[in-house]
Amino acid sequence: MSKAMQQATCSCGFSVTSENRNEVVKVIQEHAHDEHGNAMTRDDVLAMMKQA
Repeated sequence: MSKAMQQATCSCGFSVTSENRNEVVKVIQEHAHDEHGNAMTRDDVLAMMKQA
């Protein structure tokens, strides 16, 4: 049985989908920092995550 896919989407439209929740958090945090100059906590990203 495979893991559920997790997805997080930035307000700019950038989206990450993965079975690995930690990967989604890392990629969104890097995107927020590099593209928007924002720091996001793990809890911030988890709050915007949904099952894909």
